[in-house]
Parts: sequence; structure tokens; C-alpha cells
Amino acid sequence: MIKRRTNDSLRIAMIGTRGMPANYGGVETVVDVLARQLVLRGHEVTVFCRSEDYETHPPMMDGVRLVYLSASTSPGVGALLHAFRAALYCIGRGFDVIHFHALGPGMMALISRLATKSTVLVTVHGRDDKRDKWSRGVRALLRVAASMSARVPHSTLVVSETLAEEYADEFRRTTTVVPNSTHAISGKAPGETLARYGLLQHNYFVSVGRLVPEKAPHETITAYHHAMTDMPLVIVGGAAGTESYVDHLNELAADDPNIILTGPLYGDELAEILTNAGGFITSSHLEGLPTALIEAGRAALPILASDIPPHREILNTNDGIDGRRLYPTGDPEQLGKLMTMVSEHHDEELFGAKLLAAELDERYAPARTAEVHEHAYVSAIAHRHRR
Repeated sequence: MIKRRTNDSLRIAMIGTRGMPANYGGVETVVDVLARQLVLRGHEVTVFCRSEDYETHPPMMDGVRLVYLSASTSPGVGALLHAFRAALYCIGRGFDVIHFHALGPGMMALISRLATKSTVLVTVHGRDDKRDKWSRGVRALLRVAASMSARVPHSTLVVSETLAEEYADEFRRTTTVVPNSTHAISGKAPGETLARYGLLQHNYFVSVGRLVPEKAPHETITAYHHAMTDMPLVIVGGAAGTESYVDHLNELAADDPNIILTGPLYGDELAEILTNAGGFITSSHLEGLPTALIEAGRAALPILASDIPPHREILNTNDGIDGRRLYPTGDPEQLGKLMTMVSEHHDEELFGAKLLAAELDERYAPARTAEVHEHAYVSAIAHRHRR
């Protein structure tokens, strides 16, 4: 742990999230955990929230100051407009660090670089410029954002070794890898949520995430058609500007009552569905460092995952072992075979999953994440002073 004098406390602004408490996606979860931990370490943290996304607007939460600014509800536009307004708000406020999260909001780091004396950082949570859900024009804008994230901030942070390699190769930018973290999800006894969907404890597969093409839930559904198992498949998540794609998923699942699309779930409902599952599946083709997979692993669920580098990094395996199984990305037939195998050898998979949970609790512990971020802030400030 970094030792600080009392007057070493930093004033930190967090921009690019929908707000606290986290109730949407991975970036929100990461910022929620990080902000609370940094306050515990003696820093003053301000998180900018989208006022439209919260019914109530408390000014503080666990010591984190919350500032609510309005934003457009249009996909893509809302994140940029909110970050723009937050960047303007920060001018003259005396923040030591202004920390932008994600590529789109990170474009507004230019305002903070030019108009403040703050140390500016951008965290790249994933290559949004490569996501299929965006139009050609939006992807072009996000490619500009990716380039800016490597050139504008005083320091660029990335959430995985894969992203660090991409930035070194593509932009010649040395980055700092900062691990994502999640709140540990407490086990919740089977109750109303499982009963609503007719589910039995430890006897269903679950997939959690936004229903977008690059996460490939359509491949998970196709794989289930190949599997020889009585364990139902539960897909949790909602559209993210991808309503026609969600309609397609419903069509794929329509003929099988064991495939259940719940829509988005949060809080206790999500905890009940997740912690009582018999296995977690992700077919994603593109990720930064997915918090949903970390949460599932920390909940000791057997994992079935596509073999993209971020998944291999989290699971700490290239081939797969009990409790952490990998299959060739884009191959639903092989995933179906894994579903069959996991359901037939469930006890062995559960034992392996418990070992994985212990590893992840250590590697992605909130306190460790906060310490790494704190070191990144201090290093970026010191580098500016040396220059």
C-alpha cells in the first residue's frame, strides 16, 4: 500500500459513467467500486452522473460526491454530451486528477488538457470502435477517439494486457494496465425470481450482458440447440440500441421453452439468478475485461467462455480446466458439446469453480484495484512535474 501524508489526498473527478450506484454495465460497476475504495484511502472523489438515469439524486454516497448533469437519451450521443458538460464543469474546480472512462467520453479529455491544470487520464475499457452495434459513421468517430486516447491524456490506462499490446502496436503508446474490480456478489437463496422463471438451484446455465451482436448471445442459443442437457439456458440482458437484434434472438429461442430471455435484471433479482446458476456462459467476440465474467467467477460458477484473449486472461488458462472451460470463438457446436460435458460432470466443474473464485477474489480485489489506480495517479502527476 502506498503511504501518504494527510496532505497527499487527491481531488479526483470521474467522467464517463452513467453514475452511482451502478445499474447498467461494466464501466459503471468499475467506477462504483473504484470510487468507494479511493474514498476509503483518503481521497476526495466526485462522480458525474446522468440525471435522467436516476429517480433520486442524493449528493453523496459512501463518501463519494455525486454531481448530476443532463444528457441526451440517444445511444452514443448521451455519453458524449454528458462527458462534454462534465469536462466544462471541472474547469476552475481545482481537481488534481480528471479521470475519463471509455473511448467516447475520453474525447472530452482534450477540454481538460487545454482548459485545466489537472492531470488527465483516460481508461480504455474496450475497443468500442470495433463494436458491430455502431453505424459506420459512429465507428469512424470512435476510431478518432481511440487515437485521441493514446495522445491527449497525460496517461492512458487499459484494463487488460491485450489492450496494452494493441496500444503499443497500433499507437506506439505505453499504457498502464489497471485491473477491473467488482463488488463480491453475496449468495442469495432461491426465491421469487427463480420461481418466476421455473428454475431450480444449480440446474441452469446463465449468460449476463447487453444483447449486442459482438457479445454473440445468438451463438449461445444456437449452441444450446446442439447440447444434450436438461439444464435450461437463461439469458439476462437488454438491448443497447439493438432492438432488431433482440427480436432475432427471441425468434431463435421461440421453439424451445428451456431457453429463457429475462430482459435486464438488477440488484437482488440479478444476484439471485446469478449466484444460484449451475454454469455461466459467454460467447463474446470482443471485450475489454468483462466484469460480468469476473462476477460469475467470483460467485464460483463453472465458466464456459469463448477463447478470446481477455477471457483467457481472467481465467488464467489457454486450454481450459475444470470450472473454467474455453471453446473456439464462433463455434456454437463446440460450445454445445461443452454444455453437455459440464452438465454430465457438474460436481467436478463446481469444485474447479471454487478454486477459480479464490484466485479471482485475490487478483480483482477492490482494494488492490484502488491501490493500482492510486499509483497510476501519483506516477502521472510526478511525470508531469519532472517534465
